[in-house]
Amino acid sequence: MRIAVVIIVVAGTANLALQAQSPTTAATPKFDVASIRLCDERNSRGTRGGNASPGRLSVACTTLGTLPDSFPGILQQAYGIFANGRENPLWSIPKIEGGPAWINSERYEINAKAEGDASPEMMMGPMMQALLEDRFKLKVHRESRDVPVYALTVAKAGLKLKPFREGSCTPSYDGPRVTAQPPVCKARASSRGPNLVTIDGQGMTLDEFSGLMLTASAFGFKFDRPLINKTGLAGRFDFHLEFAIDDVRAAASSDAAGASIFTAVQQQLGLKLEATKGPAELLVIDHIERPSEN
Repeated sequence: MRIAVVIIVVAGTANLALQAQSPTTAATPKFDVASIRLCDERNSRGTRGGNASPGRLSVACTTLGTLPDSFPGILQQAYGIFANGRENPLWSIPKIEGGPAWINSERYEINAKAEGDASPEMMMGPMMQALLEDRFKLKVHRESRDVPVYALTVAKAGLKLKPFREGSCTPSYDGPRVTAQPPVCKARASSRGPNLVTIDGQGMTLDEFSGLMLTASAFGFKFDRPLINKTGLAGRFDFHLEFAIDDVRAAASSDAAGASIFTAVQQQLGLKLEATKGPAELLVIDHIERPSEN
């Protein structure tokens, strides 16, 4: 299994993000053997991701913190995407605060073996947390703070979304992803041309779509603040959105190169992005050391 952090989009819910950060009720298994090696910077540029199979985990040269292109590092994978031993939405990744500069520059290769057939998600989440706390002497806590955000609201002209047709596909977290019948609903962000991004989603809630828009950063577009659904609308919808890559802080515009995301969201979906303040959860590093010897 390829470590799921290389997946562009996974559809989920805002509540799942909170569930992902809750401790598991059962005792967390630990690796029998784990090797942690500092990568040679000359040979590790551009390397990331890894591979996993039941009971075995290999993480390629990756930082603990966030890489310059916003790719989630080991901490964000362990305490966000796989925090509860299952794969959660990419927008469940907490923002990291604190810690020395080397967590964002030094890359580590981790190879570990577990007793039995622990799942890749369990190894990359709870078991990786235990490994980080043991070998890196990591201590963290979570905080919720009011920070600048973009609130997604309904535009004055009214909603233009297409309601989801029940039974046309299976929403991602309504059942097993592989065996779902009918097939799992699609959710993806892709580039079209040098400066255009297309976002498509089937059977998504507005919470899920808010997170899906954040994943557009993989194509050179990046929100300068978190995005929160404030529409108050329940239910699932089908989405199609096209917008131009520009500075998200720039004034909304619509020109030959394509509409900004502000204009596109309002004209194509009947929604609106408003700058305001709202709560965001942070993963705060209280203590961390370079890893102990293997």
